[in-house]
Amino acid sequence: MHFSLSLLLLTLTLWLTVAWTAPLKPQGRSFKVLQKRRDFAGPRSAGSGVAAMGKAYRKFGIPLPETSSVLSRDFESTAGSTVEGSQSLAATGDGQSSSDVPTTAEESDAEFLSPVTIGGQAVTMDFDTGSSDLWVFNPQLPDFAESGHSLYDPTKSTTFKPLDGATFKISYGDNSQALGTVGTDTVNIGGAEFANQAIELATAVTKGFIQDANSDGLLGLGFSSINTVQPKKQQTFFDNIQSSLAEPVFTANLRHATVGSYEFGKIDASKFQGSLSFTPVDSSRGFWEFESKSFAVGDGQTQTNPAATPAIADTGTSLMLVDDAVVQAYWSQVEGAQKDKTLQAIVFPCDAQLPDFHVALGSDYMAKIPGPLMNFSRAQGLPGSCFGGLQSNQGQKIQIYGDVMFKSQFVVFDGGKTAIGFAPHAI
Repeated sequence: MHFSLSLLLLTLTLWLTVAWTAPLKPQGRSFKVLQKRRDFAGPRSAGSGVAAMGKAYRKFGIPLPETSSVLSRDFESTAGSTVEGSQSLAATGDGQSSSDVPTTAEESDAEFLSPVTIGGQAVTMDFDTGSSDLWVFNPQLPDFAESGHSLYDPTKSTTFKPLDGATFKISYGDNSQALGTVGTDTVNIGGAEFANQAIELATAVTKGFIQDANSDGLLGLGFSSINTVQPKKQQTFFDNIQSSLAEPVFTANLRHATVGSYEFGKIDASKFQGSLSFTPVDSSRGFWEFESKSFAVGDGQTQTNPAATPAIADTGTSLMLVDDAVVQAYWSQVEGAQKDKTLQAIVFPCDAQLPDFHVALGSDYMAKIPGPLMNFSRAQGLPGSCFGGLQSNQGQKIQIYGDVMFKSQFVVFDGGKTAIGFAPHAI
């Protein structure tokens, strides 16, 4: 009896010792990035619609309409060599505790921007789910290209390391491109740090990026398979931190004319109405791509898009670029709407009452985009006319659902399940 009791006490002591000394499993992380917002005096600028459409066309290699001199002029090359690119800008971070960071909603909500620190230096980034590169303004650019931008200077960082032999080159469908060198550094977003994140230092950028003095770069949140660094592709911020998050997700809560947020590692149920509807993502092209085969205009019946192309959710694009059948069906219900020959875009009388747009996001969910969100900006050179937020994808094999869609929907990007979820914003 005495032996049995001693053995029991010994076993219990050993168990307590092991339990006490065993390392605890790290708790998953989450953090939030609030949008910086700036106030605008006066109405939206008339050129913002053209700039947004031109930027999206260049980004996805959509040929510019031959008759649109306005679009072509907006994207002339302005930085060094032979480059005429327009897309990635970025920075990233690693999640540690929850924290808030201010982020900027630009004019016409054309761009949602967030403050990021790279190597201890503050810059403002555009978070972009339609690309996978980290691209930032830096002193390698000509002086005139740096004007108005906050620069990341690797020589002032004690944690920067060059990636010997690594370069990046982002090419577009019209043979324009952006290129430069690559290194790694520590990136901080909202107090959450990630070390050794690949940072692409551009040596040439387009006129459109230079003129956008509010943005100093882009944080790509697409799939790492389309990262352009050579000879070895680099991981995106989300892929680098995903395993440390409480949940392998990030969410976009982008709002019209007010502060929204991105959140990593957590789905905040207070930010949306009802239940989330998830649909599988096809990541083979590197995008958050899903089916979108039907739509409705106003109170009309649901229509099938007869030759529907897949859609992608892209926070780096301002407009919705959709199949021509959808463009025709929507704008035919707006009196006075027409395709302007100079802008090569849909414009309409600014006093028109725009119907709501309902669109399938996956096979089981129809999102409602309120009519007022379809008015993107005033139309350049056309007094009394406004620029439509729904424009043609020029017959390309992809529909691009940008911030016009995001301003109506809370969106979850689930890296664990390779899926995307939608629900209306909380009121």
